[in-house]
Amino acid sequence: MLKQIANIFKIPELRKRLLFTLGALAIFRAGTHIPIPGIDPEALQSMFEGAGGNILQYLNMFTGGALGRGTLFGLGITPYINASIIMSLLTAVVPYLKELQQQGRQGRKVITKYTRYGTLAIALIQSFGWSYFLVQQGIVSVGGPLFFLTAVVSMTTGTVFLMWLGERITENGIGNGISVLIMAGIIARFPSQLYSTWVEINYGNVSPIWGIILVVVFVAVIAGVVIIQQGRRKIRIQYAKRTAGRKVYGGHTGHLPIKVNQGGVIPIIFASVLLSLPMTVAQWAPGLSWLTDWVQRGSIPYLTAYVLLIVFFTYFYSAIIFDPRDVADNLKESGGFIPGVRPGRPTVDYIESILNRLLLVGALFLSAIAILPHVFSAVSGLSSFWLGGTSVLIVVGVSVDILMQVESHMVMRHYESLTESGGGGALLGRRD
Repeated sequence: MLKQIANIFKIPELRKRLLFTLGALAIFRAGTHIPIPGIDPEALQSMFEGAGGNILQYLNMFTGGALGRGTLFGLGITPYINASIIMSLLTAVVPYLKELQQQGRQGRKVITKYTRYGTLAIALIQSFGWSYFLVQQGIVSVGGPLFFLTAVVSMTTGTVFLMWLGERITENGIGNGISVLIMAGIIARFPSQLYSTWVEINYGNVSPIWGIILVVVFVAVIAGVVIIQQGRRKIRIQYAKRTAGRKVYGGHTGHLPIKVNQGGVIPIIFASVLLSLPMTVAQWAPGLSWLTDWVQRGSIPYLTAYVLLIVFFTYFYSAIIFDPRDVADNLKESGGFIPGVRPGRPTVDYIESILNRLLLVGALFLSAIAILPHVFSAVSGLSSFWLGGTSVLIVVGVSVDILMQVESHMVMRHYESLTESGGGGALLGRRD
């Protein structure tokens, strides 16, 4: 394995891409510590420490703690994520956008341009709303129009710069740039969380046995995420023979792969945001503090609603991005069919039956990962347990994507596969 890792830096193009990615991440992390003038950092930190499970903690996770420090990159790449999700939803219901998506590269360029404009608009709205909220909470030492102008321009510019930086990583670095930035922000908080766990165990607040169990759970969670994220159900497709002049086309067999986890991390994101809103309202709205016990993170009502929302959004998001009717029509037009299944409506029903079963497996897996931190914390007493939910899915998913891109560069240049050890099986379930 050490030899394989050393081979990475022997490939000039791959070495250049890795160094570019590391440099971009260094710039990103530096920006998360540049404060916006006028914000009282101690008061802001105290507010986040008492935030509990409201939406501030959730947004702070995606920014790598930058929001809680009141910095230039306080909004992070969240406006771009919101704009991308909105465009994905609109593409499924707006004929013009759906037609653009089907036009190939040129159509996707137009959609990307709309996504950028949407990111700018959302960043302006969120930065103004965040500035107004800080003023209302007394977090700002010097208020007035000058503070609003400074904060809105700084945070909006920071978001636009991160969007540009992410696109440059995608083009000149390794992995999807936006995903890499999100992963970097999440990983940046891991050391402090691990230290808090060590402190709880070291000072006798928690039994040392839970430290060993934590390592076992860590390995099991990572393995489970990799298996589910890479899992595919391959439907066999047979293409009929057709003759054009003296040439015979078709007659071969292919596969239609359907992912086990169709929605990725999107169902957990939607469910987490919706559940954080009641907690936010209960903490800040006068006379609604009695709702706190019902919407508190880790409570039975909270976990029940969490699971139900994840299952719902898993099926909902899959219905938007994957249409069995379109798949059946495309197969029919290309002369393909599923052996033993008639073209048309029977093919649609067959694909839907397989898809529904896969979605159930994916939804149950996402639910288990999402509620794992709450269950483990309740059983072990570790208040700083962090494995599970959105963070682990993003980190593992992006890491696997980076690993596969590095491997493709190495295999293309006749180096030994990075994901094989000792000539045996592939770590990612692949064999070259």
